[in-house]
Amino acid sequence: MRSAALAAFRRGATSLPGAYLDAAAPTRALCFSASSFQNTSSNNAQRESNWGRYNWAGAVSAGAGLGLGSASLLAQADAPQPPSPPAGSDQVSADPYKRPTALQGLPKDITLYQYEVCPFCCKVKAALDYYKLPYEVIEVNPLTKSELKWSNYKKVPVVKMDGSVVVDSTVIMSRLAAEYEAAQSGNSSKPQRSKAPVSSEEEEEQWRRWVDDRLVKVITANIYRSWDESWNTFRYVTEQTNWAWGLREAARVSGAVLMWQVGKKMPAKYGIQGDLREVLYQECNKLVDAMQGAPFLGGTSPNLGDLSAFGVLRAVQHTPTFEDAMANSKVKPWFERMEQQVGPSQRVERAAPAS
Repeated sequence: MRSAALAAFRRGATSLPGAYLDAAAPTRALCFSASSFQNTSSNNAQRESNWGRYNWAGAVSAGAGLGLGSASLLAQADAPQPPSPPAGSDQVSADPYKRPTALQGLPKDITLYQYEVCPFCCKVKAALDYYKLPYEVIEVNPLTKSELKWSNYKKVPVVKMDGSVVVDSTVIMSRLAAEYEAAQSGNSSKPQRSKAPVSSEEEEEQWRRWVDDRLVKVITANIYRSWDESWNTFRYVTEQTNWAWGLREAARVSGAVLMWQVGKKMPAKYGIQGDLREVLYQECNKLVDAMQGAPFLGGTSPNLGDLSAFGVLRAVQHTPTFEDAMANSKVKPWFERMEQQVGPSQRVERAAPAS
């Protein structure tokens, strides 16, 4: 099936609009959708997954359209217009990596709007699981985004916390950390997750930025570096959906061939030189080396740098890219320690409406 799909694509690729094959369109394409990495808060919000932001041309067949829509699950545009947060949302802070000082208390009612395999959504889930905060999940359709029809902000993740809307994974994680740490300081009976003195907030911010600006790019380029990897990646992505079999297969074929072509331009686009796998191993080793023998970047317990890197890696956990990183770099022991620290998912099922 893969060879037939590839042959069909080679015969008809020239009929696709050029933007579909341009690496400038889907830049941080991680099955990941992703975000435009920027310095200001509004720019940081742009980095969030733009999955499904492309207007697929009507000339593309229905199956290809599904594939392209799925590809947007793995892609994002580089420079969209600055988005406006949804009505009632928390305004994105001037520096999303800084913990806010105006707190509202540890949230008790949390709803996460997400794509299951989005790396930025996985960052947020890692934090929620680590802080043991139960949350409901609403999976957003990447084509219609009907689940976000109440909002003019159409990217994920979006989190509702006790009615307050927070957008952008970095802002969400900063808010969760601030609320959790404040709750800890006021309740000595809670398990302490303090940072070691050697881990300053500046160092934590450095590694959070590294995850968003470097690790995401390197992993993205790797998961689409060949036809086989693109195919395997889309098999994993489509298996996370509740689509009918025929729709899943159409999306898998169309998405895989599209992102395989786009993936060829990613190394140059992202400034990644040399063998993609070797660069991945080097970046993973850089993460571990920065711990200087400590279990985590945060010292004796994870900080937001650890949680960010863990979430992004966990987003591709069932891909050859992940398996190779675990086998050929020093990151596996740290990842396993993180799995133990983060613990089981705190996701809860939505209550069925009363009949």
